Amino acid sequence: MSDTHDAASGNGGESTVEQLGPPDAEDAVPSQRVLKPIGAAVFVLLGAGAILSGVAFGVGAPDRPGPGMWPAALGAALAVGAVAFFVFNRDGKEGAFGPEVWNALIVVGSIVTFVLLFEHVSFLLASVVLLAGCQIAAGATRWPTIAITCVVGTGAAWLLFFVVLGVTTPL
Repeated sequence: MSDTHDAASGNGGESTVEQLGPPDAEDAVPSQRVLKPIGAAVFVLLGAGAILSGVAFGVGAPDRPGPGMWPAALGAALAVGAVAFFVFNRDGKEGAFGPEVWNALIVVGSIVTFVLLFEHVSFLLASVVLLAGCQIAAGATRWPTIAITCVVGTGAAWLLFFVVLGVTTPL
C-alpha cells in the first residue's frame, strides 16, 4: 500500500524531509554571513564615535563625572557588545533582514539624531526625539502617549543630570 501512496504523491518512493528551524552556521545564507560582520563593524564604529564624543565633552573623574562620561561608557559597552556578538554568536539564528532590523535601525537613527541635535540645538529637544524613536521601535503607536512619555522622560532626565548630578551642558 505504501508503493501506491508514494506513486500517487509523485515522490517515486523517495521521502522528503523539510528542515524546520534555523540553519546551522555552515548552512547559513551567504547574506547572513556577510551582514553579521558588517553589522558588528557598524556598531563598533558607533561605539567608537560615542566614546570620542564623550571624551570631547570631558569625562571628568569617577567622583565628579563630566557630561561625556555616560556617552563614553555606553559607547564602550556598545563596541564591546558588538565584538562579543560577532565572536560568540555562531548558531546562525540571525535573520537577514526582518522587522527587528527596522526597529534596530530606528533606535540607532534616534541615537545619531540625539547626538547631532544635542551638539547643535539642545538637550531638551534631542531627548524628546531619542525617546520618541525608542518608543516607536518598541511598538508604541498612540501619539498622545508617546508625547506624554517624551515630556515626562525628558523632564526626569533633566532633573537627574542637571539638578541632582550637577552636569553642566548646553540646554
